[in-house]
Amino acid sequence: MRTIKKTAVSILGMITLLLLGGYIYFDQKFSPEKNYLNIENESGNIPIVWPGKHKSALLLPIHFPKDSITYYLQFDTGAAYTEFYSHSIKNLKGITVRNKLATSLFYIGKSKISSDQIKISDTGRKTDPGDSIKIIGTLGADILENRKTMINFKKNYIVFNIAHEPAEFKNNLIDFKFKKRKIIILGTLKGKEEKFLFDSGTSAYELLTNKENWQDLKLPHSKVIIEKAQSRPHILTTYTTESNHSIRLGNKDIPLHEITYVEGFSQTQYMLMKFSGMTGMLGNKIFLKNCLYIDCSQNKIGIK
Repeated sequence: MRTIKKTAVSILGMITLLLLGGYIYFDQKFSPEKNYLNIENESGNIPIVWPGKHKSALLLPIHFPKDSITYYLQFDTGAAYTEFYSHSIKNLKGITVRNKLATSLFYIGKSKISSDQIKISDTGRKTDPGDSIKIIGTLGADILENRKTMINFKKNYIVFNIAHEPAEFKNNLIDFKFKKRKIIILGTLKGKEEKFLFDSGTSAYELLTNKENWQDLKLPHSKVIIEKAQSRPHILTTYTTESNHSIRLGNKDIPLHEITYVEGFSQTQYMLMKFSGMTGMLGNKIFLKNCLYIDCSQNKIGIK
């Protein structure tokens, strides 16, 4: 009897260590490094550029000193870091690469952005003089950290590094978590409080969730649109169909017209979502009739 008890205690101890080890692993794996962006001045209104009618990416124009060409970064709140694409920045005057990191100074509107430790990813393609839109990287959530930002989807512009809270959002803010540079918002869906990640990189979708939620929220007998989507380094398959629910964020009801689930995530990504307890990711499409104010210095968000 003593042997059985000892074995049971040993197994319980191993499970506890595994769970603790898993938590530490995920906590460390997805903890971002220090923010190396230096940001000066309020940007003013920066026009949003949408390539294609499906608004599959939110692009923002940037300029380098002594270079008259306009380049673009994809704004992705799901990315912890700003990065340049290695194949797209070859021979650009405003970027110096050393030890797999970039040193650069560029402008987004009136905001001056500089860093000597911008990450470089092995992706993208060489910019061509004939390209109407030259995409050279990703603008990550590091530009939001400890700062105030407004994304006006209704009028198609963004303002970074805002000095003062806009008057229209005064007394109309709710709490959110900016955990590991991820925007996590509490909302109510079908009478239940849920966690949602706002990921502007999933631009063309309203709500990305798991298959079980998708089946629960979709309209019966609605048509399913199946598409392939790129999520480095994986090719994902998305299943999108109609929904007629709404997500309540603070005192605002945001209509949910479409619901999407994805196949092809890595096991690590599945486990991260499971450990986080998140219901899914909110993309730009669900907010196209709204204006968002995101204050990462106070962890407050407003939706109008």
